[in-house]
Amino acid sequence: MGTCGIASGAKDVLDVLLDEIRRCDVRDVLVSTSGCAGLCSREPMVTVETKNAPPVKYADVTPQKIRDIFAKHVIGGKILTEFVFATGHEKMG
Repeated sequence: MGTCGIASGAKDVLDVLLDEIRRCDVRDVLVSTSGCAGLCSREPMVTVETKNAPPVKYADVTPQKIRDIFAKHVIGGKILTEFVFATGHEKMG
């Protein structure tokens, strides 16, 4: 939710995600926001972290893509490889 992300539509993506969580009455999902990741050209980005699996970062996320990511990955457990930017934990050198 840095300036570049918001300018690229991150607020709309967040609003749709929160609406989907409410609509599906899901209560075991934690949503947090972050600032700029330094990859402005790939914003909005979303990272999905599930138990016992490496995080998956999606890039160029749109309201429709977040609906698909929520339904298929968060709820269904299927990674949408066509939208994946990176997987694994980010590490500081």
